[in-house]
Amino acid sequence: MVKAQQWVNENFSSQENKDKVKKLCIRLKEGTNKIDQSNYEFFNTKLEGELDLNGFKNLEDLAIWGNWTSTLHPITNLKIDRCSKLQKLEIDCTSFDKLNLNSNQKITTLIIRGCINLQKIEGLEQLSNLQNLNLWPSNSVPNSKLQISLSQNNWKPEIGRIKEIQVLKEKAQQLKELADIILPNITFDLDKLKQEIARLRLNELVPQVQKKKSELEQQINNTKNSVETSFKKVIDLLLETQKQIITGKKDPLVQAQFTGQLNAYLSILEGNLSKQELQALLDKKTELIKMEEQIDKLQRTKNKN
Repeated sequence: MVKAQQWVNENFSSQENKDKVKKLCIRLKEGTNKIDQSNYEFFNTKLEGELDLNGFKNLEDLAIWGNWTSTLHPITNLKIDRCSKLQKLEIDCTSFDKLNLNSNQKITTLIIRGCINLQKIEGLEQLSNLQNLNLWPSNSVPNSKLQISLSQNNWKPEIGRIKEIQVLKEKAQQLKELADIILPNITFDLDKLKQEIARLRLNELVPQVQKKKSELEQQINNTKNSVETSFKKVIDLLLETQKQIITGKKDPLVQAQFTGQLNAYLSILEGNLSKQELQALLDKKTELIKMEEQIDKLQRTKNKN
């Protein structure tokens, strides 16, 4: 038996050697060591004490194997909090009493078997990228010491719930940061933040709407000047019907009636105006209506008590 850290120093004496390692497997049973470029598999390796792998910054796959629960691997602690690239971790029949995964958020596969002394896995609930969790799948020795909220049956929905909570926390933090920018030196208040954002957006949007409205009026006048007097009223009816379709009731029958009227007006005008001209008018009208609706909504938010 050799001290775990002594073994690391002897087999990976330089940082360059450690940087090469992407996959590391340490086995207690007999066998022949296998080293293939970035993959290292050691057999008949009995280590004791703490195994500190924080120098292995490119490590992606780590496995430590004992030899059934009757012969646990003597390693008592594992330090991998700086192994930020670690994606797969397999721990089988070791002497760990706790495992810290708080800094290993990229783990997608976690397999833990036969660790009968394991009492706590810190950070398990934070593994938002976890795709495969395997805890004691074929172990006949009951582990009453391990206390975790995730199990073989519930981990997927639980991880999903945790992800949602993390997203909400991130959004809340973003709101607070935004509030600090817009309303400095004021205690965070979501309603005040909404009102201030609405005010700023109105200052930006109102001049744009005024410009769009002026452009549309000019376009309508130009279009009317290009047709006979009898068709000018039809242009007004066309645009008013377009407004009713956008802002009116969403009842299918009502919408169908307005759509029929719109198509009728288009048919009347198409003898004097091109489809492109008519569509351009409708598009401009639609854009203006939606911007005016946005202004109304912002005004309500700004004036909300």
